[in-house]
Amino acid sequence: MFHRKPILVPTDYSDASLQAIRVARSIVAADSDITVVHVAMDFDLTMHPLTWTGGPIPNYSEERLLHVLSDWCKDQKLGDVQLAVRKGDPGTTICEVAEEIGCRLIVVPSHGRHGVARLLLGSVTERIIRRCHCSVLVLHRPKNSEVDEPVADTFSPKRVVVPIDFSDAASAAIATALEIAEDRDNVDVISVVPSLDEIMLFGTEESSDEVRRERCQQHMVRYLAEHGFGPLQTHGLIGDPGTTIVHYAGEVKADLIVMPSRGRHGLRRLLTGSTTERVVRQTEIPVLVLRSDEQKIAD
Repeated sequence: MFHRKPILVPTDYSDASLQAIRVARSIVAADSDITVVHVAMDFDLTMHPLTWTGGPIPNYSEERLLHVLSDWCKDQKLGDVQLAVRKGDPGTTICEVAEEIGCRLIVVPSHGRHGVARLLLGSVTERIIRRCHCSVLVLHRPKNSEVDEPVADTFSPKRVVVPIDFSDAASAAIATALEIAEDRDNVDVISVVPSLDEIMLFGTEESSDEVRRERCQQHMVRYLAEHGFGPLQTHGLIGDPGTTIVHYAGEVKADLIVMPSRGRHGLRRLLTGSTTERVVRQTEIPVLVLRSDEQKIAD
């Protein structure tokens, strides 16, 4: 279920992107299954010629960009990885490169920044999640750290949290978590019942939070049995889905959150996709956003 190659890793030459490449190398058997891409952003291409006063205008030819990327990878001893350079909007362009190479997984470093920096960096990650047809692994470092604390060099999560909405995509997420985790006893399947669910799922009857939580718990047990997963740790929760997922994963000290996502748009994306984006934005834990088979993922 967890498609490990080919992998695409965007780089901005930061320590975070270097760490993402190292994580990607731990996932696949051969470095050649990894493509490292650098995108010269739009503001690089438009602002520098207007503001540059330190000599000749910087050379943004693809040949020059590729030379710089190649030297960087050699200096960092990244092995026989594939290289790609592009010009344009990073979020859109990274998805285009993923389509070109038949990518099954993108490993994205995330800085957990806020304000203008988040608009430039975080929005790129969100656009990748929203637009790409392949799965995305978003790495994180602690947001409150005064220094850059890198994530682990390897991808070997022990405790995995899987939020589900009882769809077919949720079934794929559980199967993926069971494949990745070292022990099925360390896979937590959770479902969050927001306040709107009382009307949408259970009619207009008045129910206490405890009753609704118990119904959710029973539904999860039936769902796991019907899909052949057997008994797993299940937890029905009440609250805002994005916030509750992040809080629960932090409480159990999870190493990974596996999120089913179907790349919806419009109102349906506001109800489902925005939860994934909020989790990615708020958590300090790596998040694997899966795409279901109906998403036209290349073989």
